Amino acid sequence: MNPYQNFWGNPKIGKDCKIAAYVEIGKDVIIGDRVMIEAFTFIPPGVTIEDDVFIGPHVCFTNDKNPPSQYWGKTLVKKGASIGANCTILPDITIGERAVIGAGSVLTKDVGDGETWYGNPATKH
Repeated sequence: MNPYQNFWGNPKIGKDCKIAAYVEIGKDVIIGDRVMIEAFTFIPPGVTIEDDVFIGPHVCFTNDKNPPSQYWGKTLVKKGASIGANCTILPDITIGERAVIGAGSVLTKDVGDGETWYGNPATKH
């Protein structure tokens, strides 16, 4: 049995990933190779995380803008991105390659490749 299997199903997890304690990974989540996910992170269905991504502790991805609804949004975190501790990532967002999201941010918009965003709501800096 896959140790990451839960009541939502079986996510796809790449090679050489580090997933800390108390991380919830939903059904059909796709996680690339060499991804580091710190403790107490929530990743619901609809999230794809590419290779070499860092996700700090207590990060919460969301997949429903108006819960409870029938529509679940999709989120893409591209290769090499870094998301700081205690961030909230709203659905239907793309985080670009090598982008950095500062700790405590609430991300409501797409982030381009190599950009740094932080704040509540997060803005480009």
